[in-house]
Amino acid sequence: MRRYRHSKQRVPTGRPYLLREVYDKTPSIDDRICALPDPADPTEYEAIADALWDLFLSTRNLAEQRSGTGCTRHPDGPVDTEAPEDWGFCLLCNTNRRRGQPSSTAAEKPPKHVWAVPPPPYTHGALLQTRRALNDALLELNYRAPDASFQAVADLVHAAFVISRELSRPRTYGCLVHPGAPLDPAAPKGRPMCIFCAGRERRASYGPPTVTVRPSRPLPPVRHPDR
Repeated sequence: MRRYRHSKQRVPTGRPYLLREVYDKTPSIDDRICALPDPADPTEYEAIADALWDLFLSTRNLAEQRSGTGCTRHPDGPVDTEAPEDWGFCLLCNTNRRRGQPSSTAAEKPPKHVWAVPPPPYTHGALLQTRRALNDALLELNYRAPDASFQAVADLVHAAFVISRELSRPRTYGCLVHPGAPLDPAAPKGRPMCIFCAGRERRASYGPPTVTVRPSRPLPPVRHPDR
């Protein structure tokens, strides 16, 4: 009787379905990023940031799990922001250690950011560059790809999300008349200006409105009913 040997390169459970989700969500996001003008309104980046976060949830499930504590016992535990030197970031383990349990040592310090965060400045060009890198990484992705490839895709999606999230924030000009007012990307004369001052200059350039006086119609004659 012939026996079949199982392949050593098995596809993890759920990977085909999650990978299909990534392939279905990516084209629409890619088209929306390419259709954005430069500069674009922050509200347009807000919708793209929401779509990228939804895509990140799918790519995060394909990659290895990461935690902010770096602790295997408490991966989702609180982070100790006042951890002593050479201690871990897990607050639960560090609390037990402070109480006199030296055996309760946390894991090594995790990276500063759990997922990739690109350095500023966050511009439209940086978003397009991250998009191109993501498309190149997705072309080489398949069911039997190494774990490092899925990690790289998740980092690129998160980086694109961070850039679009920062671009979606209202841009303030620091106007003395309207402090905190958003910046008008299409201000006249090509210089940065708050949206209220830009509107005032536009109205001034148009001049006073012209009112066309239309002749009034004569009143209809009043007809008295016959008595």
